[in-house]
Amino acid sequence: MANVTMHKTYAFGMLQKNKQSVSFLKAPIASIIQKLITWQERLNERASLRDADAHLLLDMGISTQAAQSEASKPFWVR
Repeated sequence: MANVTMHKTYAFGMLQKNKQSVSFLKAPIASIIQKLITWQERLNERASLRDADAHLLLDMGISTQAAQSEASKPFWVR
């Protein structure tokens, strides 16, 4: 059991030493995560538009036709 703990500590120490060589992965991964979050938000917003009543849309200044047009777009389209 002690050997496993020592090995994990050593491996973690090696990761910390090589942190700079792994940092190039952070930007692409963060970019992918941000893109997924954006897509999820867009999907939720379009579902809300699709489900909103006509009087609520008018209160927001959005026509029913414009809301349906926006709601019908795929999540990856702006």
